Amino acid sequence: MSRSMSRSMSAPLIRLRGLEKRYGRRRALAGIDLTVDVRQILGVVGPDGAGKTTFLRALAGLLVIEAAEATVLGTDLRGDVTELKARIGYVPQAFSLHRDLTVEENLRFTARLHRLPEAERARRQTDLLERTGLARFADRPAGKLSGGMKQKLAVANALLPEPALLVLDEPTAGVDVLARAEIWTMLQRARDEALVVLSTSYLDEAARCDRLVYLDAGRVRAMGTPEELRAAVPVALYRAWGDDARAIARAARTLPYVQAARATGRYARLEVMRTRAPEPERVLRDLAALPGGAVRLAEPLPTDMESTLLALSSG
Repeated sequence: MSRSMSRSMSAPLIRLRGLEKRYGRRRALAGIDLTVDVRQILGVVGPDGAGKTTFLRALAGLLVIEAAEATVLGTDLRGDVTELKARIGYVPQAFSLHRDLTVEENLRFTARLHRLPEAERARRQTDLLERTGLARFADRPAGKLSGGMKQKLAVANALLPEPALLVLDEPTAGVDVLARAEIWTMLQRARDEALVVLSTSYLDEAARCDRLVYLDAGRVRAMGTPEELRAAVPVALYRAWGDDARAIARAARTLPYVQAARATGRYARLEVMRTRAPEPERVLRDLAALPGGAVRLAEPLPTDMESTLLALSSG
C-alpha cells in the first residue's frame, strides 16, 4: 500500500454490492461488487465498451442505478444524492466548462455553486492556478485554451471545492506529455485528502495507481495493486536480441512453451506460459540455440502492465 494512502475510516468510502445499470435491455453494469476503505488513486481499466464511463458516472451520483447496496461517502446512491454531489469533483471525458467564460470566471462560478467564502475562493484559486501554470491565462476564455490547458483547468475546477471524492474519466487523454505529468502531480497531491477514482487507457498511468479495477462487460474481472495483478499473470516475459528481430520471433514460436512472440525494434519480445515453461536457464539456452545463431543475447523481463492487462482481457 502506498505511504500516502490514509488509514481506514470507520465506514468504507465506497461499498457496492450488485451494482447494475440498464439501458433498455442492455446491462452496462452487470453486478459490480466493490469496497474501498481508504483514500488512494484507484484506476479503472478495461477494453472499450467495458462500462468504465458508466461506472464512474454512477459513483458520481449522475445515474439512476439498481443495487443490493450502493453507498459512496456514506450516501446511498439509490436515494437523494444532492448532498453527495457537493462533496464530489467530477471531470468527464469531454470538456464541459463554459467555453465563453475565462479561466477565472469558470472558477468563480464553481466557487459560487459551492458557496465558498470569497477569501477562501481566492486562496484556493491562486494555489490551483499556480500549480497548473494557468495563472497567466486567467483572463483567457476557456474555449481558446489548448487541449492540455483545458484538461488542467477541468481538474483545477474539480479540486476547487476540496472534494472528498474526485472522479475523472480519462483526464489525460489526448494531452501532451508535460500536461499529463502536471495533472498526475495534482492527482497525487489530491490523494492526501480525497479518494481519487480515474479511468485511463495509458499503461504507464495504470502502473502508477495504488489499486486497479479491471472491468469487462460491466463486471469486475480483477482487482488489486499493480504488483498483485502482475504477479497473477500466467506468462513470463523474455527478450531476445539479434540482427533480425522478426526472424527471431518466427523461430521462437516453434518452441512448445512460447505463447507469443513479436519483433520490437532490435529485439523480439516473447511470452512464455509459466505452467508449461522449463526453468529460466533452459529458456535462455533454447533461445540462444535457435536456428541460424540469430540470437546474440537473451534475458528475462519483469512482467509489464501491457502483459498484465492482456492476460486479464483473455482470462
